[in-house]
Amino acid sequence: MDILVFLLILEIIGFLAFPIVQTIAGNLRDTGYSLARPLGIIIVSLVVCLLSSLRLAPFTASSYIGLILLAALAAFIIYRHRWIPRMNRDLFLQEALFISTFFLAAIFLMHNPEIFFGYSENFMNAAYFHSVLQTDFLPLIDPWFAGYNLPYYYLGHLASAILVLVSGIEAVVGYNLAVAAFFAMGVQTAFGVGLNLTGQRLYGFCAATLTMLSGFPAGFVQLLSYMSGIDLLQFQTFQGSFPEWLTSFDFTAATRIIPDSIVFYPFFTFLQGDLHAHFMSIPFLLALIGLCLAFYRQFSWTAFAAALVVTAFLAGVNAWTLPVSLILCLGTAYLATEKRFFLYIIGLLGCIFAVSLLVGLIGVVDFGQKTDLAGFFLIFSVFAIISLAYLFETHELLHMRPHTISQKHIMVAVAIIAIAIIGFFMQFPLVIISVFALLFLYHGCFNKEYASFLAGISLLMILFCELFFINDPYSPPYERMNTIMKLYLQVWIFWGLAATYFLFRIRSKIVVAGTIVLIGIAAIHPMGSIMSMPNADFLGETRILTLDGSQWIKEQKYDEYAALCWLKETVKGGEVVLEAPGEAYTYSSRISAFTGLPTVIGWTSHARMRGREWEEIEQRSADIDSIYTKCPPELLAKYNIRYIIVGETERKRYGTDLVTLEKCEGMKQVFRSGSIKIYQVDEFQGNQ
Repeated sequence: MDILVFLLILEIIGFLAFPIVQTIAGNLRDTGYSLARPLGIIIVSLVVCLLSSLRLAPFTASSYIGLILLAALAAFIIYRHRWIPRMNRDLFLQEALFISTFFLAAIFLMHNPEIFFGYSENFMNAAYFHSVLQTDFLPLIDPWFAGYNLPYYYLGHLASAILVLVSGIEAVVGYNLAVAAFFAMGVQTAFGVGLNLTGQRLYGFCAATLTMLSGFPAGFVQLLSYMSGIDLLQFQTFQGSFPEWLTSFDFTAATRIIPDSIVFYPFFTFLQGDLHAHFMSIPFLLALIGLCLAFYRQFSWTAFAAALVVTAFLAGVNAWTLPVSLILCLGTAYLATEKRFFLYIIGLLGCIFAVSLLVGLIGVVDFGQKTDLAGFFLIFSVFAIISLAYLFETHELLHMRPHTISQKHIMVAVAIIAIAIIGFFMQFPLVIISVFALLFLYHGCFNKEYASFLAGISLLMILFCELFFINDPYSPPYERMNTIMKLYLQVWIFWGLAATYFLFRIRSKIVVAGTIVLIGIAAIHPMGSIMSMPNADFLGETRILTLDGSQWIKEQKYDEYAALCWLKETVKGGEVVLEAPGEAYTYSSRISAFTGLPTVIGWTSHARMRGREWEEIEQRSADIDSIYTKCPPELLAKYNIRYIIVGETERKRYGTDLVTLEKCEGMKQVFRSGSIKIYQVDEFQGNQ
């Protein structure tokens, strides 16, 4: 029943947003239907942000007001413009695709539902997600750094929380349903963009496959390693039958293709079941591309403004999308209008980049860290081969006759040759990517081919990752890990859509047949991951099929589960709950993760990644240690602590040094289940 109720809310939002989107992107073949659900969620979420941030209405009331305003806006458009939906097969096909994908995604998550601490960042994202549900007004309190607002982009968690709140389902179930919903929206929107790019449904399915379902060709190398019994590259062979190899498939190996970095593809991020920013941004990024395609074909300031709103929302979901989203909007506007005003703004962005480089916000990659060609092809070979085949079949610079060569062509050719020579002497193979980026941008700008423009942007993002990195708290040799992980996912979206169009345009039957084989090869890693992930102990283990992300705690740590239930029912949002300092990817900071209640410090490394200073993190950890071993009243007051947890994690950390809290002044035990106890700090004691 939870699945049906959640689906009903998604359907309502999509149908209400459709008349709004159709007035903006009605020139698309599907009249904007593929964009309706993501844009509807954006409208509701922005209303909630505005009302809650200005303290005009609490989060719960704001969520319902957002839905009402969405309905009112839809009704106004229907009345004012005498709007009648243009229903056709494409719309029904998209609806069937969305619903079936949503149910299939939910079924997979029932086999792997755990909000677990190992491998992924589920605990952190669950803490943010539950914290939104605990709040009345924004900005959001940091659940892993009590007393401060969250310095992280959380609009994706807010959108998820809205869906859970208005559907009335339990949060630990809604967490998984939100994952299924974002994935299903991504599949539908990718289908719609592919359909609108090519005008054919077959290539709509191709776009959904290449962007949202296919994976790294590295999986094929893993299969070859198993079949040959020889270790190939970094992939190790496996002794056992093929079914055993499949159910124990090492899905993590391909994500470490680039040394000291992590790379994902969209389907893999879904399979992890983690409600993380880079995953939640995918359907909205696809919707932005769809909007840009609409005003590329027929420029409209309304559509351009809508694209900027989506860009702003995307930055609140995943700030790493902001640069490429702005370049996409401005570049598309220039291609559609040829107004230099948009180029000047892009130039301003270039100035901001230069300043960021000078002040150290952007770092330069050492030559020894650059990706080799083998790593590149293990990730992007499907897109690269399709793109190269299309380029050599159609690009005018490769098929020109002497009498047709102009000064413009000569300048482009000289730039390409110069870049190739520089790349050769720098011993930097991937700099050749810039050559193909120029070819595609040339094709996109001068031949008015939007897919080539998308391909050019994707190649420039790869080139950026090989030359620069965003200077975040990761230290060498991991300084470019986040840059590669976050930008490569965006590359996958852009290049996958472009490759769909290229495949549509290629006339060689041999190339098309070869591409089908490549897509089959790219399916090996996703299929192996589907079979093995539910069996991976480090992702959690639940004995029954369920969407309840806390079921494993109920089964394996029932006393702690009972404490979580008591806290959810008893404690008001915002009250500080003390638990032992957390260590990343361990069973710690679990109280704040499953309740959203703020704790003094969560996973310490992740607090550092949110921009906190190590000195303050270490001070908070030391203060917590003092509370659990000495219980000084001044520290309780310092952090305004209301409840103290003594459970498995605390006993493991402090052992015999753990103070008997019953003997501390102003402290009383308010809950006990087996070995876990919860103490309440007297309000006067906690605020003196």
